Amino acid sequence: MSDAAARIVTEDVLLEHVAKARAAGRRIVFTNGAFDLLHVGHLRVLEAAAELGDLLVVGVNDDPSVRRLRGRGRPVVPAVERAALIAALRCVDHVVVFADDTVDRLLAAVKPDVHAKGTDYAERSLPELKTNQALGVEMAFVGGPKDHSATGLLARAAAAATVSGGIDRVVPWQQGGAEGYVLDRAQPRLAEHGWLDLARLATTDEGRMVEGTAKRWVRRIEVGGTALYVKVTRPTEKKRSPLTEIENHVALRAAGFRAPEPWLAAVGDVDGVSTGVLVTREAPGPGLDVWLRAHLETCSVRERQDIAIGIGLAVRSLHSARFLFPDLQAWHLLVDGSPAGGRGALTFIDLMRLERSGKKIAPAAAAKGLAALALSLRPMTEPRFRLAIVRAYLGGTLRDGKPWLEAIRKRIEKVKDRGTFRDLGTGGAGDA
Repeated sequence: MSDAAARIVTEDVLLEHVAKARAAGRRIVFTNGAFDLLHVGHLRVLEAAAELGDLLVVGVNDDPSVRRLRGRGRPVVPAVERAALIAALRCVDHVVVFADDTVDRLLAAVKPDVHAKGTDYAERSLPELKTNQALGVEMAFVGGPKDHSATGLLARAAAAATVSGGIDRVVPWQQGGAEGYVLDRAQPRLAEHGWLDLARLATTDEGRMVEGTAKRWVRRIEVGGTALYVKVTRPTEKKRSPLTEIENHVALRAAGFRAPEPWLAAVGDVDGVSTGVLVTREAPGPGLDVWLRAHLETCSVRERQDIAIGIGLAVRSLHSARFLFPDLQAWHLLVDGSPAGGRGALTFIDLMRLERSGKKIAPAAAAKGLAALALSLRPMTEPRFRLAIVRAYLGGTLRDGKPWLEAIRKRIEKVKDRGTFRDLGTGGAGDA
């Protein structure tokens, strides 16, 4: 057995090692996590934790607990391999795999001198705060800024897969006084069928009207057997520029999220009226609201839980990648398969108001999209289902999510009587 393999122990053996170390006057440091996709952020936390004492014990979540906390599709790496990777680090003395959602029980058994966690935690957000206080365990938050995450790695991997399958190469385009951007690989087909024409796009009665008002509308057309959506704004509005929206499509897709393939964005004058047009390829699946109305009642309790987790994790991954969707509503998500598939099954549409954040997203900023989603889900879901979405978004627990829940509640109160939300149900303002 290698030295690394010998460091992976059962709980009983761990307690024997800890008792001997404590009797010898050694200072015991404990830390824990899923460590699913080990990255440099983990290494920095572990190395910094080891400096706080003489013996570093690392608890690694088993596979079922990671799945409960992170949702379907996780862990990416099985527990036996995650434990082996942690044990191979020189700063680690013992590794134990545990099955609980928190380490309250394990802390009570080990009784370390220090419980160390990364700087993405603080005392008030640490699930084991009360246990540590009761045991007199010192808490330390180490490892420097939280600049790395498994979610980030997965987003980068997804983006790489997208690029390898054909990057969205959008190039400048001008014609007849109109200007904008066109998807390079779509340009020949649009030109072949005469759709590189702002006036035709803005005034056509081909296809069918999907939705619209006198100033903004969407039509579904077919070009060479491919279904496209044409969004027209007349007169154009700075806050609804198709040039901004196509940038949002490209950015979101490059980050590994699902969004409709953008074919053309153009602005110009048509019959003396400033006009903006966005053309996107039709994405598969109905809106989330339609899907839930059709399927949710026939789902089992476990299936409902998986669906809520999938939705919550999709929004969480969006925010982890520092994208904000302040008016995210159920019809802004298309379902390809089941929502339980999370970001892999949900396509974000109508991206006009998508924003990028230069820093970690705080509760007040996240609450805008979460409140909009909760309000739009009220007619077809129960409060328990919506709270399950928030629980998944928060990482598996509502216990330490008071700032987030309060921010969502305040946002709901603020916008519940506005526009499309006015008639979306009468659930208590405090529920998600």
